[in-house]
Amino acid sequence: MKPIIVTTEHLFEKEAPALNALFERGMETLHLRKPAATATELENLLRQIDERFHRRIVLHDHFPLADTFRLKGVHLNRRNPEPPAQATTCSVSRSCHSIKELEHIAGFNYVFLSPIFDSISKTGYMRAFTPEDLSNAQSAGLINRRVIALGGIDAENISVADKYGFGGVAITGALWGNFPENGNTAALLERFDRLQTACRRAALQHGGLLFITHQTERYTYLQSMEIALQGGCRMIQLRMKEASPREVEQTGIAAQTLCRKYGADLYINDHVEICKRVGAAGVHLGKSDMPLREARKILGKRFIIGGTANTFDDILSLNAEGADYIGLGPFRFTTTKKDLSPLIGLTGYKQIMEQCRKQGIDLPVFAIGGITSGDIPPILNTGIKGIAMSSAILQAEKPVEEAGRICEKELS
Repeated sequence: MKPIIVTTEHLFEKEAPALNALFERGMETLHLRKPAATATELENLLRQIDERFHRRIVLHDHFPLADTFRLKGVHLNRRNPEPPAQATTCSVSRSCHSIKELEHIAGFNYVFLSPIFDSISKTGYMRAFTPEDLSNAQSAGLINRRVIALGGIDAENISVADKYGFGGVAITGALWGNFPENGNTAALLERFDRLQTACRRAALQHGGLLFITHQTERYTYLQSMEIALQGGCRMIQLRMKEASPREVEQTGIAAQTLCRKYGADLYINDHVEICKRVGAAGVHLGKSDMPLREARKILGKRFIIGGTANTFDDILSLNAEGADYIGLGPFRFTTTKKDLSPLIGLTGYKQIMEQCRKQGIDLPVFAIGGITSGDIPPILNTGIKGIAMSSAILQAEKPVEEAGRICEKELS
């Protein structure tokens, strides 16, 4: 689940610096919605936004500017119901205000459905759908990953929107608050971090592919990472066991840039301080690394923290310490990791996941260790949420296609 940020309706002083700061912090998509602004006013605002971020911006008005500035796309609405005739932008989205409209969204990259909750930024704009409405729409396949929840979204209800099957959330009031008046950038970025982390925690519940970087005779760490990203993987763990902290940090900076290009989350293995400095999504701690509680004191709530488990007792401990996800393994023997713990196997996964269910532990668990694509269906049948892989992808004849097949076929 990804957050889409929507601007306030009105232009305000120092808006461009605030938007640049949010982009630097990791904002992937901005919907520029200024219904009363003139084309000249919007053009002036766009010129103040760093050109590096233009491909992350979607326009709600004055669509010709999308081509002028090579923006990400345009968003159709009641003011502008049709895309520009000569549009060369990458995405076209639209607003929907009824479940019925979701039956006619073919041809759009994604759509907004609103209002899902009582609006924060619009007084009297109340939710339009009951929980039953949303559940029925989800069951009918009308709410899916191409539908974005809008209206009253905050850090506390993002997980609720996720359970209804929305592919993302669009956020206005919970982020901006009274920023246009007080200009407190630190508070703005803190709110963004809280919203971003809530989205990442919701996304982890869907599992998927967690790619572990690996250096081989053919590929560097960054090359292996880009193979997975090109195949559609959106969770990368940078694991460089034999490298110095300096090498890890240098590679981590480049890896973060690469992940942002693809809209992916980067997790740093072992190095808590490096995770914080490069602005990664989080850190993964092995059993011999820093205790999770200590890492949380350093990173705070902004970062995701995962931990390695070999037994159910390990999961109990990590859950008590506040882990966000678990890497459980090894499934079978793997040459990418030294000093392996005893193998778990399919029977072990079944037993451990059953123990988790009995104890009410719903942390997302990722299986790891020598997994091939043929292992994925039976592993997922145990209750495991995701799969961590490396060698099986890199050793494939066409690794990008293999990563894509795993993401789209095996784990979708």
